Amino acid sequence: MKKLLLGTSVMVLAALAAQKGNRAELQLEAAVNKEVVAGDLQGAIELYRKAAQSSDRAVAAQALVRMGQCYERLGDAEARKAYERVVREFGDQKDLAATARTRLAALERAGGLGHPPGIALRKVWAIDHGWLEAAPSPDGRYHSYVDWDTGDLFLRDLATGEKRRLTNDGTWDGPPAYAEFSVFSGDGRQIAYAWRNKEQYYELRVIGVDGSNQRTVFRDKEIGSYTEPYQWTADGKQILALLMRSKQEWQFAFIPAADGPRRVLKTPTPRAWRPSLSPDERFLAYAGPGKVAGGQDDIFLLSLESGQEIPLVQSPADDFNPVWTPAGNQILFVSDRTGTRGFWTIDVVDGKPRGIPRLVKEGVTVAGGRVIPGGFTRRGDFYYSTNTGIGEVYLAELDPVDGMLLHQPAPAVPRFAGSNSAPSWSPDGRRLAYYRRGDTHHGRPPTLVILSVETGEAKDVPVKLNQSAAPVIWRPDGKSVLVRTITSNPDALTPYWVDLETGEHRLFRSYPLPIPGGGDISPDGKKHYHFTSGEPKLRGGVIETDIETGKEREIARVPELAQGGFPLLKISPDSRQMALWLPLAGDRTVALRLAPATGGEWRELCRFPKSETEGLQQIAWTPDSRYLLTLRRTGKDGAPELWRISVAGGEPQRTGLSVAGMELFAPHPDGKRIAFDTGRSGAPNELWVLENLPAAAK
Repeated sequence: MKKLLLGTSVMVLAALAAQKGNRAELQLEAAVNKEVVAGDLQGAIELYRKAAQSSDRAVAAQALVRMGQCYERLGDAEARKAYERVVREFGDQKDLAATARTRLAALERAGGLGHPPGIALRKVWAIDHGWLEAAPSPDGRYHSYVDWDTGDLFLRDLATGEKRRLTNDGTWDGPPAYAEFSVFSGDGRQIAYAWRNKEQYYELRVIGVDGSNQRTVFRDKEIGSYTEPYQWTADGKQILALLMRSKQEWQFAFIPAADGPRRVLKTPTPRAWRPSLSPDERFLAYAGPGKVAGGQDDIFLLSLESGQEIPLVQSPADDFNPVWTPAGNQILFVSDRTGTRGFWTIDVVDGKPRGIPRLVKEGVTVAGGRVIPGGFTRRGDFYYSTNTGIGEVYLAELDPVDGMLLHQPAPAVPRFAGSNSAPSWSPDGRRLAYYRRGDTHHGRPPTLVILSVETGEAKDVPVKLNQSAAPVIWRPDGKSVLVRTITSNPDALTPYWVDLETGEHRLFRSYPLPIPGGGDISPDGKKHYHFTSGEPKLRGGVIETDIETGKEREIARVPELAQGGFPLLKISPDSRQMALWLPLAGDRTVALRLAPATGGEWRELCRFPKSETEGLQQIAWTPDSRYLLTLRRTGKDGAPELWRISVAGGEPQRTGLSVAGMELFAPHPDGKRIAFDTGRSGAPNELWVLENLPAAAK
């Protein structure tokens, strides 16, 4: 419903922009911005209510449907009234009336917006960035988490908000080192957590809740591509964890909390995530690819006694993240079988399903958002985290003379609202490439989509690659693009040319490209500019490669690169200059520098604090090659803001374009429009608790 709804709203808003005299249409436009850009649902509802009084029936019906959507996200039964009014009074608005009927039917199937008596869903806490990939203490008092400013593991008192630092070796200087997923022991005295070490692989560590007795319990470079601890055994002697040798090879295993070898429980093929151990420690529940049409995940049990795999939940829907309740007679899982992601339960007796799944709570996250299970407390309260930012692509317009924002941004993509990112314009500006969100935690790569600006048609490209949602680079003829694929090395991407009609691909370069840059291609498509790839004598060099002949030459040096930093390189549209975004060694600043594209010395344009660019590493040229654009956290409340820097010199200029969560942007070839995305990595993340689940308490 949300996908169709936002697509419809994009077309409506395009027409509204040309009719500025109509007050109702402007109210509708303002309401959409308040809902989608600002994320203020209550404020948007009030504006939709006013727009719904318009004599323009299309505007009124659109406002009512969107108002119903907002109420649904708030869990308010007023959603039904809004949809019923559309069906009753606006039957002539066929598409909107059909959408309203679909939502009413979905609410009927789900038993309405309420939940069973006694069950309550409550927001506990929110952070501005990073994931709450952790679990509550067994008594529900504390929650572990990673402070992404330091990379260290912290403990938060959920009642008082007091936080306590547990580790002190997290760092972003040089090779980074940081904590990730963590889980309490059954007695609440210890925490097991994943640690990404300076050698750039994962190990499993344990620490006391008072910060004492920190120790490494598993360290193996060969199978340290990734590690996640999920659960302790009841006696506190073993830790259930996921270990990965590569993106294609992983295993569920028990890791001893003291000394001893690991015990491999299962090697999932082709993929599976987040196993849950039954309270009696006889079964492992997990999600993996199902055999029902549609290719979505199903829920399975593994008998640890016999090794037999038992299908538990099978449906065309996506069923995943199973967690045993403390009582051991139910499994709680996430499913999208009603159209939105919600919590469901199924009874389990002696390793076999009893009855059918039952809905507990619908709409537990925004469109396309992840749900990360934390776990149950002893009393049966279930904690989970979810992202609240909508990953969406927007269009804004800048004055080409002074660079200032002319109009507020509006959604650019006509379907799959909340799931789009990484925009990139075709050379002629008639098409926009972007990615529709996949689910990396379920092994599903994002989908490459090409949008025709003229017709509004969005076409999926049938790429059979494990793509990364990094902006594509177009070939000059507009027939193929360079995509980047995830390799077994989590810090590298491998590039392929992809034909936009057939989806066929061929390798572009035989070596991996570093994240997030990977260099650039000249506007004529004949040369590739990139940084050296590991050769000690050339480390820190910029290499120009003739794509046809493969001939390489070093054209510049980058001697001041901070260890562990990622420089970015962009060639100007006129092919005369290259711009360098450079984190500086020994200095918490980032420099913008220029050099001739044929090689030569760098000329510095400006510097700004590294703290203003965390997570925003990007530069782009304006089409006239006169300015560079970059993002800095200088907007309201530290929101990203677009800045313009003249290559002729002078102070950097604000453009007035600042949107929370803005990350990747792409100037249009006409020099006026700019596409950008939001909600990729800097979106707020929230901790929620599902309370009073029947029969959940031990």
